[in-house]
Amino acid sequence: MAELEDWAGLVGGRDDSFNDLSVTMLMTPGGNTFASPFLAAASDGRRYWVKCVDTCPEYAKMSVAIEHIVSGVGRLIGAPVCDSSLIRIPDELTGSPAGRGHLKAGIAHASLALPNAIERRHALASRSQDDNQRRQASIYALWDWCFGCDPQWLYDLDSDESIYSHDHGLYLPTNDGHWKRSYLVQCADEPNELPDAPHGLSEEAVEEVSAALEKINRDALVNVLRGVPASWPVSDDDLEALGWFLEHRAPAVADRVRSLIGREVRSR
Repeated sequence: MAELEDWAGLVGGRDDSFNDLSVTMLMTPGGNTFASPFLAAASDGRRYWVKCVDTCPEYAKMSVAIEHIVSGVGRLIGAPVCDSSLIRIPDELTGSPAGRGHLKAGIAHASLALPNAIERRHALASRSQDDNQRRQASIYALWDWCFGCDPQWLYDLDSDESIYSHDHGLYLPTNDGHWKRSYLVQCADEPNELPDAPHGLSEEAVEEVSAALEKINRDALVNVLRGVPASWPVSDDDLEALGWFLEHRAPAVADRVRSLIGREVRSR
């Protein structure tokens, strides 16, 4: 069982050297929603929804780091999160209106924009379409593991409503856009199961994502957490506590995800 002390000093050496992707043009100025994401064209020729620290509420600027981390660890277990990346806002876009304020040069979080998708909230839908019987199994896992809140699902209309989990800024305890070590310790053993009925999930996918949680590698978690830019308002101590939380929590989440199949059988 992972101990908090095991993570001391593991997350360090972060910097702001990322230059692999940059904003080339603003497509929308963003709105007045929680994190004010805006649509942007990027240097790889694709479009992304971008969230940056400066357009978030003062109390929830860590939510950009939450977006980055949940997407990163979601990929470790095969969860259907949108392709995402850090993205650089260049000096020439400084001062451009975005959301509640104006952009500053620096690094933000970018989530690939699906060209033809609809968002549905609350209950999971379209389970029988595309590969959603498999994809939704890992959504249950990601939700419990990362203490999900504010369910938001994208359905790709160009791919038979293939589902994606997105907009993770309110994940992690206490689900308000930031986290503290004390919150993580308090909630580390607390279940946070998605309440949706598990009817029709792929049993094979349930086992695969449960096994992935049990095999979570500390080095892989450290790699995700070290990817948080140094300029974002998150300390190494904050990240080490979160790394411990995710490592500690993973085996119990695996057990709860496996139990979904038993619950479905009993409900028939």
